[in-house]
Amino acid sequence: MQSRLSKQWASRLIYFIQQGVRRPALFPSLCNSVDLLCWLGMTIKEAYNPFMAYGRGERNYARETLTKRKDCFNAWILPILGDIEIDSLTRMDVVQLRNAMVDRQLGGHRQYSVIAALKVFCKFCRQVLKLNCLDPDREIQLPQRPQPFVHYLTNEEVERLRNALEIHTFTGLRMRTLVEVLLTTGLRISEALSLDRGPFEMGEVEIPIIGKGGKPRTIYFPDATIGWIKKFLRFRADDCPAVFVTTGIPRRWDRNDQSKYFKALKWRAGIDKPLTPHILRHTYCTNLRDNGTDITLIKELAGHQDIQTTAKYYLGVSKQALRDAVRKNLNYSVPREAPSAPSQAAA
Repeated sequence: MQSRLSKQWASRLIYFIQQGVRRPALFPSLCNSVDLLCWLGMTIKEAYNPFMAYGRGERNYARETLTKRKDCFNAWILPILGDIEIDSLTRMDVVQLRNAMVDRQLGGHRQYSVIAALKVFCKFCRQVLKLNCLDPDREIQLPQRPQPFVHYLTNEEVERLRNALEIHTFTGLRMRTLVEVLLTTGLRISEALSLDRGPFEMGEVEIPIIGKGGKPRTIYFPDATIGWIKKFLRFRADDCPAVFVTTGIPRRWDRNDQSKYFKALKWRAGIDKPLTPHILRHTYCTNLRDNGTDITLIKELAGHQDIQTTAKYYLGVSKQALRDAVRKNLNYSVPREAPSAPSQAAA
């Protein structure tokens, strides 16, 4: 194995690398930062920032994905495995991480997210940094996670939701328009809030967007939804380019400002299940499924990268369909022969 530099020199070189210096004058023979880090024996903690920069700049991960990855590393991976050199990481180190999560009674979905983040990290180290580390496909197994339970609104609950919205105020009409957009397009909340008013003012009804992960798709707006958008735009007196804007000085409405409005709406509509923008997205996809839409079409309309994601959430059968199947088709009765009619001779 190549000799290691002293920790003092190593820390100085890592500093050069983090500052973007590709050829430190002290070591001109090392052609770039990746070679240098390989030579030094890079730890997981030292590879974390390049990993996140690669995800943001090269892979164009969504902000929400980057936030989740950052949380997985800061809460679990770095505290437990951060000081381990990447080429020294073993399966037993991964077992140690999993045991720590089990000891803290971490939920199955959360454990899955942490190990999935570690798998992606190891793949980055092998393919991009060219480091020798665990093969994530063969040596890191994802934990089992429970089948996701999809909350969605019934048609009756959707009707109560619409009726509970006040449309004679700015905030009420804005919320009514947002709810209608989410219910009839299946947009993610970040995608809905990124809509601009220009295409709607020009009469367009098929709007191209860039969705999660930089994936482009076209959104088909029903006439009724277009009507609500135009009504809200006419209500406004500003020229902010966003469809959904804040009160006061107009600026694009932020997703972090949503929860209080949905909590209030849930109470007014008498909804006894979770109510969030993503629940309305689930409602859109579930409604399409229950009315016979092919799963491949739902995948495209929802903007999923992989059809397995669509299948995981929406390939199941609704409870009402199962109840109807039992009621209509379950039958244990034994067919009886009808009694023969008396003969005319006997009569």
